[in-house]
This record gives sequence, C-alpha cells and structure tokens, in this order.
Amino acid sequence: MRKRRFLSSMLAVICTFSLVLSGCSGSKKVDANGTGQKDSSGAGTTSASGDVTSEIDHTSPLTLEVYDVAANYQGVQSGWFGKVIKDKFNLELNIIAPQASGDGEALYQTRSASGKLGDIILLDNSPLQDCIKAGLISDISEDVKNSKNLNQYFDQYKTFNKGLEGNSEGKIFGLPCQITNTSPTVYSEDTLYISPLLPWDYYSEIGAPEMKNLDDLIDVLGQMQKAYPKNSKGDANYAISLWRDWDKGGTQVTMENAAQLTKMYGYEVNGAVMVGNTGDMKEVTDDDGAYNKMLHFLFQANQKGLIDPDSGTQNWDNACNKMKNKQVLLFWYNWQRGFWNTPDRAQERNAYIYAPVKDMNFFQDADKYFGDGRAIALGSHMEGNDRKRAIEFIDWLVSPEGAEFLHDGIPGWSYTKGDDGKYTLTENGLYGLMENRPVPEEWGGGGFDDGNSKINQWPLGSVSINPNTKEPYHNNYWSSYLEANKTTMTKEWSEKYGEANQVAYLMKTGQLKPVPSVNIILPSDTTDVALIRSQCATLICDTSWRMVFAKSEEEFKSMWDGMKTQLDGFEWSQLVEFDKAKFQKVIDARSAVVKK
Repeated sequence: MRKRRFLSSMLAVICTFSLVLSGCSGSKKVDANGTGQKDSSGAGTTSASGDVTSEIDHTSPLTLEVYDVAANYQGVQSGWFGKVIKDKFNLELNIIAPQASGDGEALYQTRSASGKLGDIILLDNSPLQDCIKAGLISDISEDVKNSKNLNQYFDQYKTFNKGLEGNSEGKIFGLPCQITNTSPTVYSEDTLYISPLLPWDYYSEIGAPEMKNLDDLIDVLGQMQKAYPKNSKGDANYAISLWRDWDKGGTQVTMENAAQLTKMYGYEVNGAVMVGNTGDMKEVTDDDGAYNKMLHFLFQANQKGLIDPDSGTQNWDNACNKMKNKQVLLFWYNWQRGFWNTPDRAQERNAYIYAPVKDMNFFQDADKYFGDGRAIALGSHMEGNDRKRAIEFIDWLVSPEGAEFLHDGIPGWSYTKGDDGKYTLTENGLYGLMENRPVPEEWGGGGFDDGNSKINQWPLGSVSINPNTKEPYHNNYWSSYLEANKTTMTKEWSEKYGEANQVAYLMKTGQLKPVPSVNIILPSDTTDVALIRSQCATLICDTSWRMVFAKSEEEFKSMWDGMKTQLDGFEWSQLVEFDKAKFQKVIDARSAVVKK
C-alpha cells in the first residue's frame, strides 16, 4: 500500500454491529441497532471477542505514541475510530508519522537516539531488525502466548521472527502485518493488485477494442480522452495522472508510478533489482527490462497528450481528488476502484473494470499468510499496566471485532447484519469513504474518512475469513455484495470475456501464476550502501521523470544512457550486488514454499 497509503482503506470502509464495547467508566456498548449506549460498569471483563479484562486498570486515560511508517497523518487519532478506542480502552493514539513529518529520517534518528521510538512501533522489516539490536523493541513472546487473539497466529509470528538475526528460537519481537488465515500459495481476491482498469462505459462506447500490447492501450486511452475530454462537472479528463511524492521510499531507487507498472510484465521492483514471477532477477537499468519499458509507455502516452500536465508537481492528494471525480481514465491499483465504483454506478456501466491486454504477464503475490514486510512492535520502555494496555489494544486489532472496525467501518451505519448473520453494505458503507460522509454524533461526528484509522495498516489481512460471518472481512467478497454487483457492467464483461472475474480469466489465459508469498527479514543497508542508494535514487527518480516528459525518442534514450553512465560513478554495481544477494533469499524462500 511501502506505498500502501490507501490500499485496503479504499475498499474497506464499513463494520460490525452487534458487538459489545466494554471497558473503562463511561464506555459505550453497541446495541442490536448499532447505536451507542453509555456503560458505567467500570473496568469490564473478558469476552469472546477479546474485550477488556478486569486484570488491567483502565481508570486513567492513557495516550500511546504510535511511531508509524505507514501513516500519512500526524497527531491524535480523532473521529469515530478515536471514539471507539476511547470508549473501549480509555486510550488515545498519538500518531508519529515519518512520511508526514517533512524529514522522516531525521525524526527516526532523533527518536531512536532518545531510546524511545514509540510505545507502539510500526516499521518495515529491516529497520525492525536494527531497532531490536539497538534495544528499542520488547520481547513479547509471553504476551502473545497469553493473548486470546494474537495467540491464534503464534506459529506465523514465530516463523517470521525466526528470520531475525540471532533469533533461531523464534522469540517474538515483531508482529507481521496483513497476515491471513488462508494459505501462502493461494490468491483469494478476484482482481490483481496491479493491472489496467478502465471505465467500462467509455471503453465500451469506443467499441471495447482488443488490445494486444501497450501501443494498443495507448491508442484506446487516446480514443477515450478524445471522446470524453471532460467529466460531468466540466473538469478536464486525462488518461493518466501521476504523482511523485511516493518516490524514494524505504530502499526504493525508482520512480514509484513506473515501478509499480512493471508488475504488468512479470517483475516486481525491489531496490536496484527486479525480481521476476519465474524466479529470475534483473537490474532495474536493464535496457530490455520492465522498468525501462514502463517509462517508455508513459513517455509515449505523454507524446500523445495523455498525461495530466500537473503530474510532475502534484502530490498524491491532488491526484486522488481527480480520481474521485472521474477525471483519470486509467487506474492500475485495484483499490483505486474504491474512489469511484459503486453497485449503482456499475449498474449504469459507469465504473472501472479490468481491460485485457494480451501480452501482459502479471506479477502477483499469493495471500500474505506470513505478513507483508511491515511489523508492529512494542517499545522496550513499556512496563507495568501501560504495557498491558498496549498489548491489550494490539490484541484487539486482530480480534474479529477489531478487524471489523478496521476493514468494515461503523456497525449499523456502514453495514447491517441480516438474520443469516451475513453483512450488507449500506449507502453510507458504499459512499462514506469517497464522499467523507458525516458520521452520527454518537460515533464521534465528523467525516468518515477523517475519522478512519490513521494507523493505516492492518494487522490481519482483509481476505482473512471472519468467524462471525464465515466470509472474508473484505466487503467486496461478502455474498451480499457479490449478489448486488451482478450488474450490467459485470454481466457484459463476463459475456465478452467468458469468465466471472479477472483472476479467473487470467488463470485461463495463462497470464497469471501467483507467486508464493513469503515474509523474510532482509539485511539493512550498511552505511556505505545507504549513501550509494540515496545518491542513485535521486539520480534515477529525477531522470525517470524527465524521461517521461522528454521531447523526443532520441532525448528519451539519451537521458537513459546518460543516467546509466552517471550511476557507474556512484558505485551502482556495488548496490546491485548487495540487492541481488538480499533478494536471492526471497527467491529461495518462495521455492521452499512450493516444495512443501
């Protein structure tokens, strides 16, 4: 989401409704109608959902500092989710967001040096390893064993933690995010993470022409932009809108928009290398590689006037607003559909859906059974009752109740519960996120998106099966949603392509073979490698953007060749060898999963 800023957040916008909220004095309970009722019963007792226990003192308010590399927001969690955890646990969360701070690296170094990175800490895998070595992270093995909900995933947590340097016993320091209760070799969703998604009305109305390759895709985008130069409000439409504030995150050295598009041609960019869906590896600077190919695709699109001219200067928020207004014709993240798609719009054929391109060969991880490359940890300074309360909160996040709030939103407001125990989205559930609809005062008021969880990361993946409903947490896979989405658009699509959904179609055509999902802790950059990476990232990202807006084919190629020459002076080969050795471990781990 690295760049998972919205990911599940776009599609996970609604939640449970007959669950008891118990806890501190003045907490709320949720009744059968999803309305709040005051409860002055005091400390509360243990429930099947992992509710507050009488062994923990919740009398005093507690603010937990959450150092969170996934967060886009910095400050105290407010709105409806803030009220839920206040009423239930007498907690506030103060989000410390490196990527929203202006200088994330300086913030990280300063807080690490103080000995207190955060009370709850959310990090990418490599920094997690470093923080454990520095003594900033607590061993929570016994806490996990004794927790009602975390304990269900003990083996997965242990497998992940065994990958920590010097931790062959598997002591638990980090809880990998997005784990699932499915399988590491199955892909449970019906759309890919990255693929071309077009508005079905526009695509159909130009004849839904067959696309063999990227040239055909550009031609189709050009036809659509010409036919529909403005949206219904009169705002200019563009085939493609880009943003650059996601560049140079973590160990990445490439332009993020182009790097993600390489997944359409069988490769995932990881630092200086690209790992293929068949287990091979290439440098990102390979002349015939997928990164160059996707830069050239964007260059060609711009040559035909299909790139939003604001792309080089706008940030994600600006681009996001255009997507919400149907000013952008090509989506590629599956979660971008959450900015626009609803059953009503799909019924009207006015929604985004996969558009096949014959020569694409997709890179798609299987379900993230062992996690996704980030982990939640507890600060080593946490002691006594405060520590218990922090663990209790983390445990709740993976409980059915907590997962429903994170993935599904507000019970009774975002969805309702039927006599069969299944959930159905309400109109608020469909539109609450994209329109930031006002939330009832009993849930804290304000806009739904404003009050959504600012942790912006999910300890339990949304494709996991909810024991309350026997269906995935992800509302797109509820039986009620699937039935409601048998729309004009999906029926027309299925009739044209002969399958119920994108994944079934690509499995039939042989364009998709899910890559086994693994989650191993890779070595951090040495000081020398970090310096090389930083210099190379600046050069590659800046050059990539200039290449997209190059005036001619000759200039495009000249920039690429010049960049490669300059990289040699930055000891690029040393960075490549470092990343090759690192990601060979990933390839080997995937191979081992297949052999089991």
